[in-house]
Amino acid sequence: MLRKLKLQVFASLAFMLIAPVNAVTPSAQQIEQFKSMPKAQQEALARQMGIDLSDLNLSGGNSSNVQVQPETQVNRYVDEDEIAARLAEQSANKDKSKELKPFGYDLFKSSTASFAPPSNLPVPADYILGPGDSIRVQLFGKVSEQHELQVNNEGVIEVPDLGPMNAAGLSYNEFKKQLTERYSEQVIGVTPNISMGELRTIQVYMVGEAYQPGAYTVSALSTITNALFASGGVNDVGSLRHIQLKRAGKTVTEFDLYDLLVFGDTNKDMRLQQGDVIFIPIVKKLVSVDGNVRRPAIYEAKNNDTMASMLNIAGGLLPTAAASSLQVARSTPTDGFQVKTVNMRDNQGRSFKLEAGDFINVPAAGNEFSNAVVIMGAYATPGLTQWRSGLTLADLVNRNSLLGTTDVDYALIMRGAKFSRQSEIVQFEPAKVLSGEYNAALNAFDKVVFFNRFTPVNPDAEEEKKNKERLNNSRFNANQQEQNVNYVNNIPVQSGASNQQGSNDQNAQFKTTLRDQANSSNSRKSTNKNGAEEDEDRSNNVLQELDLASFTDKYLILQKTKYFSREELLAPIIERLEEESTQSSPLKLVEITGQVKFPGVYPVQKNASVRDLILAGGGLLESAYLQQAEISRTGLDGDNALRIEHIQIDLIDSMLGNNNIALQSKDTLNVLRTPDWHENKKVELLGEVVFPGIYQIKKGETLAQLIKRAGGFTDEATVKAVIFTREELKEREKENLDKSVENLRQQIASTNLSGSQNVKTIDYQEAKLILDELLEAEPVGRLVIDMPQIIAGNPTADLSLKDGDKLFVPNISSSVSVVGEVFVPSTHMFKYGKTLEQYIANSGGENDRADMDDVYVVKADGSVTIPASSFWFSSEETLLEPGDTIVVPRDVTNYERLGLWQTITQIAYQSAIALIAIGNL
Repeated sequence: MLRKLKLQVFASLAFMLIAPVNAVTPSAQQIEQFKSMPKAQQEALARQMGIDLSDLNLSGGNSSNVQVQPETQVNRYVDEDEIAARLAEQSANKDKSKELKPFGYDLFKSSTASFAPPSNLPVPADYILGPGDSIRVQLFGKVSEQHELQVNNEGVIEVPDLGPMNAAGLSYNEFKKQLTERYSEQVIGVTPNISMGELRTIQVYMVGEAYQPGAYTVSALSTITNALFASGGVNDVGSLRHIQLKRAGKTVTEFDLYDLLVFGDTNKDMRLQQGDVIFIPIVKKLVSVDGNVRRPAIYEAKNNDTMASMLNIAGGLLPTAAASSLQVARSTPTDGFQVKTVNMRDNQGRSFKLEAGDFINVPAAGNEFSNAVVIMGAYATPGLTQWRSGLTLADLVNRNSLLGTTDVDYALIMRGAKFSRQSEIVQFEPAKVLSGEYNAALNAFDKVVFFNRFTPVNPDAEEEKKNKERLNNSRFNANQQEQNVNYVNNIPVQSGASNQQGSNDQNAQFKTTLRDQANSSNSRKSTNKNGAEEDEDRSNNVLQELDLASFTDKYLILQKTKYFSREELLAPIIERLEEESTQSSPLKLVEITGQVKFPGVYPVQKNASVRDLILAGGGLLESAYLQQAEISRTGLDGDNALRIEHIQIDLIDSMLGNNNIALQSKDTLNVLRTPDWHENKKVELLGEVVFPGIYQIKKGETLAQLIKRAGGFTDEATVKAVIFTREELKEREKENLDKSVENLRQQIASTNLSGSQNVKTIDYQEAKLILDELLEAEPVGRLVIDMPQIIAGNPTADLSLKDGDKLFVPNISSSVSVVGEVFVPSTHMFKYGKTLEQYIANSGGENDRADMDDVYVVKADGSVTIPASSFWFSSEETLLEPGDTIVVPRDVTNYERLGLWQTITQIAYQSAIALIAIGNL
C-alpha cells in the first residue's frame, strides 16, 4: 500500500517537473496525495526529486483561522443631493424634502472593501461544508502525521486509512464530530486534531434594484450585507428595508438594513450559500422627517410603522421640539393635499399611521420662559433668574449683587402679565432696599432694570475700538469719497478734445485713484454728545437685544447690558410704552430738561412725584435753581383744542415731599439754571505780559480789565502784533477749510475730466499732496483786534472774554518776511521806505508760478492789506511796518474754475504766519 502511494507521488512530482514545458498544471488531488504522506517521507522524496517543500504549500497546523479568498468589489460614488431630489418626487412637500439627506445611502460611499468578511477568522460551528472546502487533520500518538483533505465535487473527503466520508451538507461541527469518532473506532493509539483549511468561494446573484446587478463570487462566510456592499449597494429607488434572500425558489428571509444602521441588529443578516439570490425591490413608502429631530432625513417606512417608530428611527425629538403639535403634510389621490396635527403626548398620536409621501415637520416649542424674572443693566449677573412665589426685591438686591457703579437712587420694574396689553412701571431706590426701608414682591415676567451712575466704558471693547480706529484713518468719510466716484463716473470724457496719450493716462489714473479711495473706507462712525466714537448700529443692536415682547433664551445671559448707558437701557422700554399707548391709556412717559445729570424722556409710574423724576434724571446739577422750576403740561380744553399749562413749583419743597403735584403723561419738567451761574471760565495770557498765566474770569469781564489784572505789558512787547485766538473761531475755520478743500477737490476733478485741450490739467498726485497739507493745517481761530486802542481805553475796541480765549503778546524784531512763490522765502531787516518790489527782489524775485497781480501783505496784527493795483505799474507805495509778511501767491489763471484756490492759499499762509509768531514766544 505504502509502496503504491510512493509510486503515485513520484509520478505526480515527475509530472510537475515537466508541466512547465507542456504548460500543464498539476491537479489538487495529486498535491493532496503528496500532502497525505508523513513529514519524513515528504522530505526524503523532496530531496530525491530536488524540489522545495515550500513550493508545494505543504504547511499544516491546527489553527482554526482560515484564509478567505478575495472577492469582487464595486466602488461607488454616492451623490446624496441627486438621490434626495429623486426621492423627493414621492413626497407631499417636494421642495423641503429635497433639502433633506436620504438616510442610509451614505453607507455605500467610496470603497466597500471594508465590508468584506475579514481574513483569518474563526469558522463558526454551524458552517456548512461544500465542494472546495478543505479540512486539516493532524494526528498525534502512535502515528505523527498531518493531512489537508479537500471536499471534492461529489461532496466526499478521502481520509487516509479511513476511506471516503460524506461532507457536503454537514456543518463543520458535525463533520468534525464524525471524523473524530471514526478515528477512535478504526485507528488505535491515534488522536486527531481537526481544523478548517481553505474555504471555498460561492456564487450569489444580486438582482432587482441593486446598484450593479449580476453574479458575484464571495466567500462562503459572506452574509447578505457583504454581498450587498460588494455590489455597490442599493440604487436610487431601491428598498433598504425589504431586501429578500431567495434560496431554491423560496424566500428564506427579508432583511431590513435599518435594523443594522439604527439598532445594530444582525439577526436576519443570514449567511449565504451557493446559488443564493438577493432581490432588492423598489421602495414604495417614503416619509420625510424635518425640524426638531436629531436626524432629519428622508426615510423608508414599513407598512406597520407609526409616528412613534418613525421618530425613533430619526433619533427622537429634540428637547426644543413642540411634541404636541407635529405637522404631517399628506397627499392622497382622493382627498388631495391635507395637513394633520399629531400630539405625541397621547397614545393616539404615537400610534398615528404613516402613508407613502408623508412629510413630517417637528416644529420648535415656544422658547419663552414662563417662570422667570429678567434683570438688566448694572447688576453682577444680569439675565434670567427663577421666579418663585414670595420672591421680592430684597432677594435680588444686596451688596454683592450690585456693582460699584450702580445708581442706588434709581431703578425700574417693568411689569406686565404674559397677555397684558398695558405695562406697569414701578420706580424704586436700591439704597432703600439695601437699608430695609423698601421692599416689593416680584411677579413672573417682571423686568428689573438697574442703571449706571456714569457713562460706562466696556473694558472688553477697548481693543476692538482701537482696531476700528485704525481702519478709519481716512481723512474723508465714505460719503464724500462715494460722491467723488459718482461724480467721476458721471462725467463723460471728451474723446475728441485731446489726442495726447499722457493726458488720457492721467485721467484714467485719476478715476482709478478716486475709486480706490472710496473702496478703502471700511466703516463709518458717529459721535455722541460727549465726543466719544460709537458704532452707528449699536442702538439698533440694543433694541434687538432688549426686545421686551417676550422672555426668550436671549435673556438668559445679558452681560453686555452692564455697560449700557441710561439711554440705551431705556430705549426698548420707551419704545414698548409708546406702542402700548392708546386714547384710553395715555403715554406713560415724562421728560426732564435743564440742570440735571441725565436730561431726557423717562417712564413714569402712577402718581409719580417730581422727586422721582429728578432721581431718574441722575439728580440735580450744582447749577440748578432750587427756588423755582416749571412743569409744562399738555391737555385738551372744552373745545378739544390743545392746551399747554405751565405750573411753577419750588424744587426744595418737591424734593422734601411737601407739594402734592403728581406727574401726568407727557409732562415736561424744566430745571432752571441759577441766574448768572457760570462754570469756571479761564483765559490764558502768554508772552510779554508782566504776569503771564491762566486767569479765571467772571461774566462780562473784558480784555482790557484782564490785562490790567496781569500787570500790563512788558517794555519789550510788540503791542501792534498781538495774536488773540478764540475756540469757537477755530472750529469755524476748520469747518470752512474742510468745506473749501472738498469744493476744490470737486473742481479739480471737473477741470481734469472735462477741460479743453488749451487749458492745463492739474496733476492729481500733486494736487492731492496740497490738499492733504491743507487738511493738516491747524486752524488758529485768530480774531484781529486793535490792541493799541484797547490799551488807550477805547470801549469800542475792547471785547468781552470767553472761556478758552488766549492772548499771545510777541516781541517781534524789526523785520519783514517774504513767503510764497519766490526763489528764497526769507526774512529781512525792516528799513523805512523800502518797497514791496525791493523786499521781493531781496528774496531772489518771483518764480514762474507767482501771481504778481495778487500780492498781499499780512500785517503784524493779523489784518491783510492788498495794494490798490499792481505795484509794478503803480506810483503809490504800500506802507510796510515791522512784523509784516509779504505773500506772493501761486498763479492759477491757467486752470479752469479754480478761483477758490487763492482763498485757501491765503488761509493757509495766514495760519502759518500766526503759528510761527506764536511759536517764537
